Amino acid sequence: MPSATARSARKRDAILEAAKLAFLRHGFAAANLDDIAVAAEVSKVTIYSHFNSKEKLFTSVLDWVIAGRSTGGPPLDPTVDVSELHDALTAIGVDLVQTALDPEVLALRRIMIAEQPRHPLFAELWRRTTVVAATDSLIDYFAAMQRRGTITDAEPHAVASQFLWMLIGDPIDSGLLFGVSRLPEARAIAAAVATTIVRAYGMPRE
Repeated sequence: MPSATARSARKRDAILEAAKLAFLRHGFAAANLDDIAVAAEVSKVTIYSHFNSKEKLFTSVLDWVIAGRSTGGPPLDPTVDVSELHDALTAIGVDLVQTALDPEVLALRRIMIAEQPRHPLFAELWRRTTVVAATDSLIDYFAAMQRRGTITDAEPHAVASQFLWMLIGDPIDSGLLFGVSRLPEARAIAAAVATTIVRAYGMPRE
């Protein structure tokens, strides 16, 4: 028989999945907790026992989606050889572009934009756990490669920010406004950005 902890975790995941679908379908304001409870096959009291409020439920959905999209990506391995740097950056870039263009991610961004006047903390949380977290990881990655002599001694924050926003800036803007059909494939975007970074900062092979 599953433990109480396992049953609680399954209920929590069921609530998050039902809530995610409700928010994506109806937006934050129109999503109904009673409907979410029915879809998750739990009581409304159970929802409140896991999440204190509708706002907390929504931010938990954001965290849950981000965590799901953050697993399984290519490692940020600073020991990569100069000869393999372009391929490594391309693989990282493909994952970042695909994440930015994930239909659920784009839909959640639209919800946060709509809710910004009433719930600015939604966007603050999202930015902290996506753009800021990704930039911080890339800063560490590029700084470690600088110490190894793989890339030039440029300011790591500048390199990380340039790499990230060359990858996701246009895809996010186009995806939010028009959908993803007008954009090149993620690999084409990532390969072009990797070429730019390697040419600007890569150390020549000996």
